[in-house]
Amino acid sequence: MLRSMLTPLILSIVVAFDAFSVCLGIGLRPLRLKKIATIGLWIGFFHMLIPLLGILIGSILIDRITHLAELLSGLLLFGIGAHLVFQTFAEQIRQAPPRTLTIPAIIMLALSVSIDSFPVGISLGMSGFQTTLAIALFGSVSMCAAWTSLLIAKKVQRNLDRSLTWISGAILCLIGLKIIFYS
Repeated sequence: MLRSMLTPLILSIVVAFDAFSVCLGIGLRPLRLKKIATIGLWIGFFHMLIPLLGILIGSILIDRITHLAELLSGLLLFGIGAHLVFQTFAEQIRQAPPRTLTIPAIIMLALSVSIDSFPVGISLGMSGFQTTLAIALFGSVSMCAAWTSLLIAKKVQRNLDRSLTWISGAILCLIGLKIIFYS
């Protein structure tokens, strides 16, 4: 399944949910279109860089553990998904984004919403997946998701009660289970 064209698209959408939900909250403050463009570009950049590092590490690991690669890939995706589901419903106070969105604050925001794509990249690297396609999709879908949510929040100016992160976690769990049991 990981070798098809549909899987990287689904994974890029799943990884972009976090950026989408975070940017909904950020977009509630008054932002200029230039700032929205900057935020989306940084998020897209880190959603390409972080999984690329994961893919490189995963491809190195595949040489050492070839016979366990698909099982580990599935377990990793399932674990990430379960973590995202539990994290969404956990009773923890989320930190408010900084009052002014300076470039360093935007970079830290982009890095924080992109870091969960690292283990997904490891999983893809262990499965011998096409790096260029996955990285391009991860970056472009995340960038578009960030722009879309910032523009929606700018227009709507109201906050959603729940994060959409649990949806991406559930999808990752399903993909992980499929790899574990049907590969």
